[in-house]
Amino acid sequence: MELPAFLNPVLNAPRWQRALLGAMGFAFIVGGAWVFVLSPIETRIAGLGAERVALQRELVEGRRIVADLARFRVEIAELEQRIEVIKEKLPTEKDMPPLYRTVSDAAFQSGLGVSLFQPREPRVTEHFNEIPIVVNAEGGYHQVGEFFERLAGLPRVVNVIEWKLTGTPKGKSALVKADLILATYMARPPGSPPPAKPGTPRGRSAPAR
Repeated sequence: MELPAFLNPVLNAPRWQRALLGAMGFAFIVGGAWVFVLSPIETRIAGLGAERVALQRELVEGRRIVADLARFRVEIAELEQRIEVIKEKLPTEKDMPPLYRTVSDAAFQSGLGVSLFQPREPRVTEHFNEIPIVVNAEGGYHQVGEFFERLAGLPRVVNVIEWKLTGTPKGKSALVKADLILATYMARPPGSPPPAKPGTPRGRSAPAR
């Protein structure tokens, strides 16, 4: 098979010229392959590498979030358990009359002579109502201390928030008069209206500003 006539000058050229033309042709082919084939592939590989790094970062962040969620769930469960324990120590409205009797009985069982036992109006706060109880009693120091111990051992929370001990008249030096203000706390039901601001009539909301 005869080659085209335009190739005769190339075939008849000296060897070094043919080698140079061959090298140029090879360089042209390699350059074309790089521009049209290899370069797009390399660009695509670089893009996939960057995407892989980004996905790895998202995976690490996702695992961290999952770990945090698991930790948060454990903390929430612990808080819920603590809230339930606290609720058990706070009397409900129906528990108040029996609690008053229990506190009064604790004073008598301690040997105190109670002259006044008077619950007062509750002090409403955002999360609970503080219910003061005024107690005036007379007895010995050890009897007053025993009464405090009995209060501390009650299943419901009853604190001594104010106390004043004064000696009785002569002839009863071993006795003291105890003027006490106790306090118990009743949890407010969820969704209860917020406490009224000072000066706002009960049952009415504060005027909007």
